[in-house]
Amino acid sequence: MQDAAPLPQDARTFFLRLQTENLELISDAGEPAARRALARLQQMERLLGRRQSKIRAYLFADDRWFRHLRPVPTARGFYQSGPERDYLAVLDGPDALRALSHEFVHASLEHSTARRPLWLEEGVAEFYSTVTPEKDRWLIGRPVNDHIRVLRQLDWLPPRQLFAIGKDSAVYDEANRAGLFYAQSWALVHLLYTQPGYREHLDRFVELLDEGIPADQACQQAFRRSPAQLFDDARQRLLRGALPVAAVDADPLDAPRVQLDSVGEESVAELALACGKTALATRLYEKQQRPTPLGLLALARGEPATALKYFNDAIAAHDPAATPYFEAAMLLRDARQPFEPLLRQAVAKNPQHPEAWFLLGLEAAKREQWEDAIDAYQRAVSILPRQANFWHAMAMALHRAGRRPEAARAALKCRLAAATPAEREMAAALAGFVSQNAPSAPARQPAVVIPDSWQGLQGDAISDGVLKELVCADPARVRIDGVGELRILRPREIRITGGSRELACGPADRKVRVAYIQATRELVSVEFLP
Repeated sequence: MQDAAPLPQDARTFFLRLQTENLELISDAGEPAARRALARLQQMERLLGRRQSKIRAYLFADDRWFRHLRPVPTARGFYQSGPERDYLAVLDGPDALRALSHEFVHASLEHSTARRPLWLEEGVAEFYSTVTPEKDRWLIGRPVNDHIRVLRQLDWLPPRQLFAIGKDSAVYDEANRAGLFYAQSWALVHLLYTQPGYREHLDRFVELLDEGIPADQACQQAFRRSPAQLFDDARQRLLRGALPVAAVDADPLDAPRVQLDSVGEESVAELALACGKTALATRLYEKQQRPTPLGLLALARGEPATALKYFNDAIAAHDPAATPYFEAAMLLRDARQPFEPLLRQAVAKNPQHPEAWFLLGLEAAKREQWEDAIDAYQRAVSILPRQANFWHAMAMALHRAGRRPEAARAALKCRLAAATPAEREMAAALAGFVSQNAPSAPARQPAVVIPDSWQGLQGDAISDGVLKELVCADPARVRIDGVGELRILRPREIRITGGSRELACGPADRKVRVAYIQATRELVSVEFLP
């Protein structure tokens, strides 16, 4: 249970902070360890290229803090995305630099590629985790003894099973990188990156995956080998001990200007809040009495009026971060008050704020300013290319603008980004919609006219279906056969007609007509049908 363990009372008050232009490292493990960790981050940044967002990494000397932050009790490192920056956190120890490299790869993939099969992503992260600088080159793919031992002792997973593993699979254990899934994924990626006959065609394999081709078919087309042959090749080279190391030429790293200072516990509070550890964040932030953190805590407690007051205080004090502007905009949006100027201030403060660009796109789309909407959505997907709702909105705007081929490509991106059953259903519906004949000119009215008598929230789609379940979570959502899953973001503003004035939690079986916002899948109204 979240925050169940006692909070650290005897933790150090100050942490060492090292900063370059795009990287920040915070540590209580001492300056030598912190400098080694920062150097590894710089190597990874040079090797993988500049990232779309800044990164803050934490190197903890022990688990006094870390045990309150990690997602599962056995984790020794994790990656957490955020609107202002991304976070990495690892425990110091013999494998700290490898864990840091692994998480850096995940952060880079999150901002640079379409969603790819889990075995490929984890295998790439493990392959690059062993990077070692050597004069004018980097050595990548050194053997990982734990993986070799596991693969020689256990039966390998068959191709169909490995290719189908997702994050909800019992075989996948994010915290235990010594397991069969990680070992086998690493072995396959090692083969693809280093073996002649495979490495020359790796780019084509990835292109096919990005086009939505299943991994088994992509394997056959790119390598002219079946998945079974691929697995056998990886197994045989492992048994022979034939594991070459890839060498990548590189200029020596410049010695960047590193700013070194110390920071207090509030630096950990930001990570705690990003990870949903509200009790720890509250204890640390309330010592600081700064308006933006107090506003975030008020939001976490469900106190929007208090949160807005704090954010307005931060804006009045010219807070340099985008957070108070964005969060204040969201609160004003919920209250149906003007908020777009605050969104524009947010992206002025942080041009790499994907959610702000996405919402600016939605506002432009409401005004039927399709090209402006497309430009804003493009900014959003360039920062976070794995958000299905971003691609959904992009495809709809491109379709309305009469740009059919681009709309179809965006719909494919939406399908590849979909990570939940609801998102996959949404993407399937989108693909059918954009495949319809496009109008000769951009439409000048909504596809569906909503009666003026419907007050409150306004949607742009109406569908009939059968209400099957109301899931009372945060946020609540309804599951409707024929429509998919819709989110309840502003329950007090939803109009309910044709029956009870309330929706009851749990299973149901009633015909309904629902209105919703296509881009965000937000429920607007429910009409119970006879």
